[in-house]
Amino acid sequence: MRAKVVVSILCLTQIASAWNATGHRIAAAIAYDHLTPTAKQRVDALLLKHPDYATMLSSGAPADPEARARAAFLAASAWPDVIRNDNRFYDDTKENAKPTPLLPGFPYMARHTNWHYIDLPFSPDGTSLVRVKPPNALTELRRILLEIGQPGSDLVPAYDLPWLIHIEGDVHQPLHCVSRFVKSQPNGDAGGNEVFVTPGRNLHALWDDAAGTDASDGYVNRFAAEITAEFLKRRGQHPRVSKDPKRWVREGFELAKGDVYTFGPETGSREYPTALTEDYVSNAHRVARTQLAAAGFRLAAVLNEIFK
Repeated sequence: MRAKVVVSILCLTQIASAWNATGHRIAAAIAYDHLTPTAKQRVDALLLKHPDYATMLSSGAPADPEARARAAFLAASAWPDVIRNDNRFYDDTKENAKPTPLLPGFPYMARHTNWHYIDLPFSPDGTSLVRVKPPNALTELRRILLEIGQPGSDLVPAYDLPWLIHIEGDVHQPLHCVSRFVKSQPNGDAGGNEVFVTPGRNLHALWDDAAGTDASDGYVNRFAAEITAEFLKRRGQHPRVSKDPKRWVREGFELAKGDVYTFGPETGSREYPTALTEDYVSNAHRVARTQLAAAGFRLAAVLNEIFK
């Protein structure tokens, strides 16, 4: 039975980076398809002004202007992860980090890796907690939502838009909203990154990949259509959705406590990972479907409001 469990988990954990590119593209596809014409025109124009617009799009990007604009929006959803390994950018979270040269069109050249998450602390065994530090996903979502629609130069809004698409998606992955503190990990588990559940792989990666690892247009569009239909069936054809980042984060935190850390206080290790059941993995799939649909509809709602 243990071997069967490990095989099931390995199917989910091939690539990991926030939601992986597949998850981000799914949420972005739902959002883009629910933008008003006015909002769509504005986000298309901003992305055209992004300094990495051309490199975001693959060589096979559609030539048709409308399809190309949609493809750019989906590509932008993963851009903040792509620059983690781009030498043009520097890791501003490191002590004594040396900034790289400011390139045309960019307001900053930092990788901002601490913008992707907010480690709200909790402990099931009374271990002391560490307070959340800024900047984090919540501080940056609030800032971007305030400044992206401001009149004036498009330099910062064009840079901000991929970050908004991406971070909004990130906080709908429960492990981007939490750090669990237990006696064996008194400094926290970094959103499940320090909890190993299959040889060489961690809990965070399992949840990142819960929607699959196929980032192709065909897979992304089919998955987005399926979970859109599920969401509308549950919520009605004109669902009211939250536009409050604090609520998104709080929901992710509660999901982490109620659906992620259900296997007890185990932390696992690379050599002796914690075994998870097939029911656990199936529930991760279910939660991912619900959260990605919510992320898509909520992102559309905030963009529609900003760009009326």
